Amino acid sequence: MSFFKNFMNSNSEPTSDELIEAIKKNNVKKVKKILPMEDINKEDNNFQRPIDFALQFSSLDVTKYLLENGAILEETIDSESILSYVISYNASLEIIKYLHEFGASIESDYGTTPLNMALNKGSSFEVFEYLFRNFGTSRPQNNDYLIHEIADSETIDTKTKGKLLTLLVEEYDFDINEEEKVLHISTRLFNKEDYELLKVVIKLGARVNSIAEHLVNKLGEREVKKLLPYILKSPQNKMEYISPILDFKSYKEYIQGLDNTKGKGLIHSISLSHLFHDKEKIELIKLVLEKGADINELSNKEHPTNALWAFTANFVIGKNTLLLDFLIDCGCKIECEKQSALFVPIVDNDIDLVKHLLEKGADVNYVNYFENTAINSIILPDAKFANEKERIAMLELLLDNGLDINLKSSHYQNSSTNYTPILEAAVDVCQSEFIEYLLEKFPELEITNRVVKFAIERDLDFETSKKVICKNPNVVFENEVYCNVRKKSFNAGIFELSILNYKEDLTNFIMDNFPDVKSYSDTYPLALKAINVEFNIDTIKKIISFDKNINRLYYCEPDGIETCSLPIFLLDAYHNRFNEDEKIELLSLMVECGADLSIPFTKLNYENKSLGSRGIFLNHAIYSKHFESKVVDFLLQNNVDPYAPVSNLNESQMHSIINRYTQISDEKCLQYLEYLDQKGYKVDLEHKNTMGTDILLGACMMNRPKTLKWIIDKGANIHVIGGFDNSPALHKSISNYSHFIDPLLRAQTVKVLIDAGCDIEQIDSEQFTPLMSAANYGCFEVARVLVDAGANINFYNEAGEGIAHRAIMTDVEAYDDKDNSNLVYSKILALLKDAGLDLNKSSAEVVPALHLSILYGKKEIYDVLLQLELDLNAKDMQGRTPLMLAICYADMYYVNSLMSKGVKIDIIDSYNESIHYYAIRRENEDESIKMLKYFLSQNIEIGKGYNNRDLLHISAYYVNLKALYVIKDMFDDFNQKDLTGFTPLHWACYSNLDIDQSKRIEVAKFLIENGANINERHPDGGNALAFAVLAGLKDLADELINLGSDVQVALNSVKNVEGIAPEAISYLESSL
Repeated sequence: MSFFKNFMNSNSEPTSDELIEAIKKNNVKKVKKILPMEDINKEDNNFQRPIDFALQFSSLDVTKYLLENGAILEETIDSESILSYVISYNASLEIIKYLHEFGASIESDYGTTPLNMALNKGSSFEVFEYLFRNFGTSRPQNNDYLIHEIADSETIDTKTKGKLLTLLVEEYDFDINEEEKVLHISTRLFNKEDYELLKVVIKLGARVNSIAEHLVNKLGEREVKKLLPYILKSPQNKMEYISPILDFKSYKEYIQGLDNTKGKGLIHSISLSHLFHDKEKIELIKLVLEKGADINELSNKEHPTNALWAFTANFVIGKNTLLLDFLIDCGCKIECEKQSALFVPIVDNDIDLVKHLLEKGADVNYVNYFENTAINSIILPDAKFANEKERIAMLELLLDNGLDINLKSSHYQNSSTNYTPILEAAVDVCQSEFIEYLLEKFPELEITNRVVKFAIERDLDFETSKKVICKNPNVVFENEVYCNVRKKSFNAGIFELSILNYKEDLTNFIMDNFPDVKSYSDTYPLALKAINVEFNIDTIKKIISFDKNINRLYYCEPDGIETCSLPIFLLDAYHNRFNEDEKIELLSLMVECGADLSIPFTKLNYENKSLGSRGIFLNHAIYSKHFESKVVDFLLQNNVDPYAPVSNLNESQMHSIINRYTQISDEKCLQYLEYLDQKGYKVDLEHKNTMGTDILLGACMMNRPKTLKWIIDKGANIHVIGGFDNSPALHKSISNYSHFIDPLLRAQTVKVLIDAGCDIEQIDSEQFTPLMSAANYGCFEVARVLVDAGANINFYNEAGEGIAHRAIMTDVEAYDDKDNSNLVYSKILALLKDAGLDLNKSSAEVVPALHLSILYGKKEIYDVLLQLELDLNAKDMQGRTPLMLAICYADMYYVNSLMSKGVKIDIIDSYNESIHYYAIRRENEDESIKMLKYFLSQNIEIGKGYNNRDLLHISAYYVNLKALYVIKDMFDDFNQKDLTGFTPLHWACYSNLDIDQSKRIEVAKFLIENGANINERHPDGGNALAFAVLAGLKDLADELINLGSDVQVALNSVKNVEGIAPEAISYLESSL
């Protein structure tokens, strides 16, 4: 269980996992067997002791054993009291009781109380009960009401919540109706839909005034009847609020007990109740009316209604009009407060009730508060008509009773006008049968622009859409389509709209019957839209011919902002839709219509190094799945020259095919070259684009080995240097492009160049040979080819970096496999070792490979290097072993790994520093001290340090107070000077490290308390205060002055420093 278990415990001791498992199973017998008494308080790698695990697992018997045998029970663990700590692990009640009786801590300065921890973790009811009885229910650091926090908890189950609330109310006098500035508990639970707990709190007396009217709907009549006695018993519940849930007897008694019923909303409440039948409702309403209520009293809603409207809106009435007739006979109005009781029955398709209301005098042309009419109710999409025949039947009933078909009504939300004709609204939301009925019944209805638009956009029958369009074909839809590139809206006509809405039959109908309508879109080629929605090819051809300007430019954003024409757009976006013959057919039609095939894709915004345009030949190569000789022939026959420089980079389309676009395969590039060669088109091997890349370098950087060999066989110069990085061909093949290149293609490209005679030791602008470049960029397959070709594995560049160094130092995701970069680089290192490279060797500037893997924290590479049988005690140029660097700078993983392999620890480096110095330098002081103590216990030689800067000096330099406590008894003189004249106190005040001044103050005080002379002078005359001022450490300087440092000495010294800031001198002068 030791922190250094990997190299301090003997091989016979059990692993931590065995002990943890025994503790987890509460197996005292096994714990006794495998845990030596002297290790009972030892920590593991994560600073956990056996007692910590016993507490976490609620292992009561093991806990007792450990505590009875000397295990230390700290006051806090992870800043929590012991009881809070075990509760955080869902401790059993038994271990909580035991620890409490044992005297374990129950509070801490920065932790959570046991009760709050139980609330956070959702402990059992028994744990809560124990905490209440032994520690009370108050929580001084928490203002939330305990009742509410339990009810709101997401960790405590509903059953436990109910038991806890009952316990608190019945035994601890908690008020279930407490609500200081928060929502009442019954409302909170209702809103959360926690109805089971809601029933519990109602039984405990919680008031339900604010939710009473909704209880029947949510809990059901049966449950409400069960709860009613509890509700009536609670004085917090007021009759005027709970009346909706009263039974008939209680309600009648409630009314009889009132002096006056005016304005109490009782008629509404009774009419809407599900607890009474109609005769009971009538009896109750009569009583209410007798005591002064108005039959037309209004609800308290934003748009108030009377009881008749509410009744028709909430019940399916049909022919059962007993209550309705009673209300009307008592004077309840059908139209009241700008609402009509007729409208909802129309929506509900309650035709019998509609007839009855009309017979009772309902106004069929009434306009309500929202400026809706009966027409709105008929065409409402959610209206409960089983089919359009029922909708028509309802309309005819209303027409027979005087409905004005031209009645103004509101249809659109947030509209500038509230008048929408019935046909426009109907075409927007209704089906064809209803629209046909309106067109036939009322031929005089106006066909507005919106009527035509909806006839195209909505899912109507073809014949219905035709009838509407024929009445107004030349309509213009203003600002209908938007071009994101041009930031502008454009008008559209019926032709464009029909294509945008995938209406092929309608599109053909328009082209056949209305040749003069707008034939194009300002934003996108309509033929391509038709292709996209899979119109028939004959329709597509008609659309192409229908456009009067085949060379119109369109603005798009497939890859930056571009302009293009229809032909090139066709071969780009829809290459998979058509076979080769169909492409020729469409292209031929376009040419017949006057298409200019030389119009390219043109980017409106591009960088100087990117391609500004792409011609039709290039675009076809990019997007066609296979080499299509017929399309190539067609383009050549129509004067498209693949070798003519056309782009801003002075690059031909064929050059771009080879130089760019990974979607064009090596085989396809070769097919183009061979086919064009057969056709008499000759490639210019010496032509370079504006970036200095010829066609050979283009093939190299894209790793096209077959294409490259063809170009070389045609006489290309393999020694050319160029491109954006001014590199030779081999380097461009390796380093130019990363993960999207197949590693084998990259290696094959390098092999082609080597076989052609390229120099495999040539150095590029990065000071890399090809092999070093392969190591740096993670190209294992290339490295293997180069090693097999005899590349120099012992090359070092001007920075002292070797090939193995670059494989570790690089921050590039491996080109061969970015998701497994370290594996690729490890394979390269193994390859180099197999080839004879000494990985134990360092240069004057760079440490050996194993050292380097530790410094760069590359565990996977480190693990592979261990398997390569390196010298684990090899020294770098400063005499440091891998262990020294691991101790000082790296994760404990490396320390434990190396120690477990038995590496040497009694080593002195080139600066006369032993391993103790490296332990002191470690940033994590807890780990630093554990290691320092261990190394001191091994009685190995301690180095004198660089310039006689011993352990005391170095501990002060690194402001390691814990180290000073460990080593203080090793030194008699705290004022000894190193060869530069510095004492430990001087270094504590002057070391060039970013360390909090408060730590420096602690170290300075420690040194002074142990004999350091605060005014000990450096040979140059300065004391500790002078060094603190020179280092800009004002807080430390203030403390040194308080401790008695000689300010005059410091001032005299500082004044002699050239370039000292005037503020420093002023500070000291003001302190004299």
